[in-house]
Amino acid sequence: MGEISNSLSDCFKPEDRARGQDLYDRDLVYVSSAADTGVKAMIKASGAPRVSLHAEDVTSFSFDADCNCTAFAKGSACKHLWAVLLKLSAMDADFLSAKTDVQLAAKEIKPKRNEAQQRRYDEQKDRAKQMRREKKAAEKGRGPATSIYPEPVREALAYFEANGFDLGADLDLERVYQAKRTLARVFHPDKGGSHDEAVELARNVETLCDYLNG
Repeated sequence: MGEISNSLSDCFKPEDRARGQDLYDRDLVYVSSAADTGVKAMIKASGAPRVSLHAEDVTSFSFDADCNCTAFAKGSACKHLWAVLLKLSAMDADFLSAKTDVQLAAKEIKPKRNEAQQRRYDEQKDRAKQMRREKKAAEKGRGPATSIYPEPVREALAYFEANGFDLGADLDLERVYQAKRTLARVFHPDKGGSHDEAVELARNVETLCDYLNG
């Protein structure tokens, strides 16, 4: 919760991060509202730039951003946006949870995938395949399994178990979010995964969160 991911940081030029850091250090960022899915803020500087952020839900990997400054209008992730993200991080805002990329209007900014990210993705996929093979072998000859959880929750738990997280024995929100954060670093498109894998992860996280929140 409340941390700026490396992937999200890579969406900004170093010079814009430095300028945004200066704005934050000078306490020029004013956040008027900060909810799980939306943020409104203003920079107390020349022109009083206004920044707004919006995400579909708290588990979304990306969010829409808008700023009325000139740099943003030219398609850049501006210093004002970075300053607001720093402020949200200092506030430990839930809005930043799982966020790894930002969309500026219709343009999506994505960092390039490096070799380490690709290797981590490949290792995770191989591990998942091996776990599925082992589980299938262990279940041969057994009768139908019983569970205290409804079918959608069982399917979500099976998804996480196949990807290295046995959440069923002690299911709680913290463990779900921990698994989500780990898998997001593997299955998000910026990390070597695909859109479908990111959607599948988000769907299973939402199923478990809805169940736990009752």
